[in-house]
Amino acid sequence: MKKWTVMLIPHDPGDTRTFTLSSWHSRILVTLLAGLVFTTSCLYQWNRLVRLQASRLAQENWLLQVQSGRVEPPAEPAASSGQEVRDVEERLRSEYQASLAAITAELTDLYNMEAKARDITGMAPRPVKAVERITESIGAGNRGGGKGGPDTGIEITMDSHQGASPRLPSVIFGVSRPSADLILQEIRSRTRSFRELVQDMEVARSRVERTPSIWPLQGGAGRRSSGFGYRRDPFTGRISQHMGTDLCAPAGTSIQATARGTVAESALDGDFGNMVVIDHGNGLQTLYAHMSKRLARVGQTVKRGDAIGEVGTTGRSTGPHLHYEVHVGNKPVDPDKYLRE
Repeated sequence: MKKWTVMLIPHDPGDTRTFTLSSWHSRILVTLLAGLVFTTSCLYQWNRLVRLQASRLAQENWLLQVQSGRVEPPAEPAASSGQEVRDVEERLRSEYQASLAAITAELTDLYNMEAKARDITGMAPRPVKAVERITESIGAGNRGGGKGGPDTGIEITMDSHQGASPRLPSVIFGVSRPSADLILQEIRSRTRSFRELVQDMEVARSRVERTPSIWPLQGGAGRRSSGFGYRRDPFTGRISQHMGTDLCAPAGTSIQATARGTVAESALDGDFGNMVVIDHGNGLQTLYAHMSKRLARVGQTVKRGDAIGEVGTTGRSTGPHLHYEVHVGNKPVDPDKYLRE
C-alpha cells in the first residue's frame, strides 16, 4: 500500500510535525470533498429554485386578487397588462427550466463519478434496498384501490448489464426534463449511495489492515532457514511436518506484527518458548515463537509494524531464529503466501 509522508517545519525553532497518509485516506478525502462540493451546489440551486417558485406564486396570487376585485388593476390598458404578465411567466418558466437542467447535469456527473469510483474499487452498489426506498417514496399512493394517471415515460430500473456490474440506483438518469420531486429523490439516492460506498471502503480497508502482508522481522532482517511442509527434524532426524517458516536472525532482532489484530496469547511454551499469538479476525491468526523477550500483552491491540518481541532461541530451538505461523480457520497454512520481503 502506497503511503505519503507530510512534514510541517516551522520557521521559528520548534518541533517538526510528521503526518503519514495512505492511499485509502486520500480516496476517502477525495470522496468527502466531492460530496461536499456536490451538496453545496445542490443546496444553492435548490434555494434559487424555491425563490423562483415563490415569486411565481406571488404573481399568480396577485392576478387572482385582481380578477376577484380585491385589488385594483393597473391603469395601463388590459392588453398591455396581460402581455406583461405573460412575459414574466415566460421568463420565470425559462429560469426554472434552466435551473432544473443545471441540477440534472450536476447529478448526472456525480452519477458517472460514483460509477467510476465503484468500478475502480470493485465495490458493487446495493440496488435492492435503494430501489425499494425510492419506489416506496415516489409511489406511496399506489397501494390498492383504483390506479390511473397519464404516462410520464419515466421508468425506474435496476437491471444489470450483461457481463458488467449492476447499474447504480437512479431516478433521473437518461431523463431529459425531470421534475423537481424526481431531482429531490435523486439527491437523496446519491447521498445514500455515497454513504454506503464510504462504509464499504471502511470495511475493505479494515480487511486489508487485518491481513498479514509484511516481513515479520523489522527492517527486512533475517533469512529463511526452514520452510513450511515436511522436513527432517533437527533434533530427531526423522521426517515430520513443519507448520511454519523459520527466519534466522541475530538474537535481539525486533519482531513486528504483520497485520492489525488483538493479542490472543502471550506466554512461555515448552516447545515454542516465548510466543505471541495475534488474532486478526475472520478466523485468521499469526504465531511468533522462540522469542528472547515478549513485548505484547494479552488483549492488546497492535497495528501492522508494531514491535511485539525480540528474536531468541527459547523452547525447542537450535539457535536464534523466529518461528512464524499463519492459521486460517484453526488450520496452519504456508506463511510464504503472506510474506513480503
